[in-house]
Amino acid sequence: MKGVWVWILAGVSLVSVAVGEDDSRGSLVRVRASIQAYDQFRPWQKKSPYGLNGTGVVLPGGKVLATAALVANRTEVGLEKPGSAEKCAAEVEAIDYEANLALLQPTDRNFLKGFSGVLLGPALRAGDKTEVWQLERNGEMLRNQAEILSAGVGRYPSDEAGFLVYGVRVSLPKRDDSYTLPLMKDGQLAGMMMGYDRDSQEGTAIPVPMIEHFLKDAADGKYEGFPTLGVSWSPLRDPNLREEVLAPKSGGGLLLTRVNPRGTAGRAGLREGDVLLSVDGYKLDEDGNYRDPLYGPTAVGNLIRTKPTIGSPARFRISRNGKEMELTGTYDRKARDEVAIPTLQFDTAPRYLVAGGLVFQELTGTYLQEWGDKWSERAPQRLVELFTFQHEKRPDPSRKVVFLSQVLPSPITLGYLQLSGLVLEKVNGRTIANLNELAQVVDETKSGDLVFEFRDEPGKLVLQAQDLPSVSEKIRNDYGLPALRRL
Repeated sequence: MKGVWVWILAGVSLVSVAVGEDDSRGSLVRVRASIQAYDQFRPWQKKSPYGLNGTGVVLPGGKVLATAALVANRTEVGLEKPGSAEKCAAEVEAIDYEANLALLQPTDRNFLKGFSGVLLGPALRAGDKTEVWQLERNGEMLRNQAEILSAGVGRYPSDEAGFLVYGVRVSLPKRDDSYTLPLMKDGQLAGMMMGYDRDSQEGTAIPVPMIEHFLKDAADGKYEGFPTLGVSWSPLRDPNLREEVLAPKSGGGLLLTRVNPRGTAGRAGLREGDVLLSVDGYKLDEDGNYRDPLYGPTAVGNLIRTKPTIGSPARFRISRNGKEMELTGTYDRKARDEVAIPTLQFDTAPRYLVAGGLVFQELTGTYLQEWGDKWSERAPQRLVELFTFQHEKRPDPSRKVVFLSQVLPSPITLGYLQLSGLVLEKVNGRTIANLNELAQVVDETKSGDLVFEFRDEPGKLVLQAQDLPSVSEKIRNDYGLPALRRL
């Protein structure tokens, strides 16, 4: 043993023990990633690159588990053995940004030879004691004692629907740029830390049931992701509401307020206004919870997203107009993938088109988040509204939201420079559903007016079609654009 450190936090003794390299070998490696994200405000270029360091967990078979946040928008990923200068490039074999998990494979299959790897351990509950393992700069390992504060469905950094998550109390010294660290129980992997607040000394971790689901899905080389139901719902505690929707007097159930016809529920026959009583045999209470054998009352999101897999059968018991019935379907995630406004677009170049200085883009959640932590207040509110209520306003996933993001100065746009965030509806009377259709109209109009019609003021914007080729080319040269469009 190299040394012992002790902290006292909220009446709980948290001990961090430094362990020699022999004890850590076969468990952890450093992950070093070069990151360069696309610039959403200047979609033709990338932002400045930077490095990000974290910790990866070696699994049996020589693959490495890390968080997706550690390698998002990567240009290069490398592994480094603790306590040595041995390095190896790595490939991302599977990644899920919603679940915040990534599986890495060293390009040299012999790089981790001799590393036994870490087995998956038990699922934990609130009150369980555990450890967070952390590498020192010299390769030695710290085992930081921790406690599980909570286990339930919560939001992940890049997810809007919620997954199972642990709340963890632990005192962690800062060692890398990322708090991607393994949560261990008796030498086995029980979770992955993905966030930590040094002031409160509390963090969040991805539980082992999520990790197990991710690894099983990735085992065949074709990662499909976590299922979704494709519904919005409301609790049914109000007796007046229960009576209005003819919910069973025996209690339980939740009211479906929206059903995506492309989702698991919609294709199984569930409708808006149905009362969902049970999923796969698990009864739901009035708040949308089921009784989990391990965690007790747990939000239905965990039942839908973590327990089944894509393609597995789904069973629903509902009450419709006071009549109970059984419906069956197949779990998928089409309600999440097939949307008009994608929530996230990591590792993907934004689509854009520059026409005479007018810069058009397709709206994504990634663009809105470029406005910062308070993007819902700072971004153009018409775009925020469309994103927030897209399921009600844009049910057709093929109809994207094309908007004017900015106007570059040019001889034909001098009166329009202040315009931005305007949603495009039509060009020359033709309804525009995506950038490809916009490009087609622009390319086909060789002379006369190009009339752009927007949802908001000023309503219309007119350019001379014959001026566009020469002006656009001048803009490309003046601003050093690699291309005038990416479709």
